[in-house]
Amino acid sequence: IGGWTFANLVSRFGNVSFRFSDQHGEMMSLSTYSKYITNPEGLSDDSPLGIYDSEFGDDLPTNVLLQEYSVPSCFSPDLFDLMDDSPNFDDPCGIISEKIKPNTAIPTDDDGGNDTRPEQSVVSQAIEKVPRPPYRWVLIGPERSGTGMHVDPLWTNAWVTVLQGLKRWLLFPPSTPYESIGMVEGK
Repeated sequence: IGGWTFANLVSRFGNVSFRFSDQHGEMMSLSTYSKYITNPEGLSDDSPLGIYDSEFGDDLPTNVLLQEYSVPSCFSPDLFDLMDDSPNFDDPCGIISEKIKPNTAIPTDDDGGNDTRPEQSVVSQAIEKVPRPPYRWVLIGPERSGTGMHVDPLWTNAWVTVLQGLKRWLLFPPSTPYESIGMVEGK
C-alpha cells in the first residue's frame, strides 16, 4: 500500500474511470477527477464529489491493486465466504440436482446390491454462485467529502485504512432511535 498516494494512483490509473456514486453509477476518469478537486469549483464546493467505487479491482487494469494489500490478520474471516450464494429459491441450500439416466444402476443401502430405478435425483457437488453484495471499496476525496449517514450493507462492518489525510466518524449507540438522528428506519 506504500505506493497508494493520490498522485501515484493518478499516474498509474489516470485514464481509468472510477465510480463516484455507487447508487447511480456515475463515473469519471481519475485524471478528470484530479482536475476537478484542484480547480476553484472543487476547492470551494461545500460537499465535493468523492470517489466511492465498490468495483475497483474487479477488472483490468485495477485488479493489480488487490495484490498490493491484504486484510490484517486480526480481523475475522470473511463470513460472506461461508454463505451460500445460490439464487435458486426452489433449492435454498444451493445444491443443484442432477438427473440420473433412466435404468442406471444405483447402489442401495439395504443389501449392498444395485437397483435399477427410473429417473432419480441425486445431490451434485456443483454450487452455482451469484455475485455477492459490495464488500470492498476504494474511497478517495478531498476535504469536506464523505458519505451521508448510513448503515453498512447487510449490517456488516469494515476495516478502513487511511493513506493520506484524515477521516472522521460519527457513531451512535445501537439504541439511538433512527428518527432522532434524521434517518429513516430501514434505509
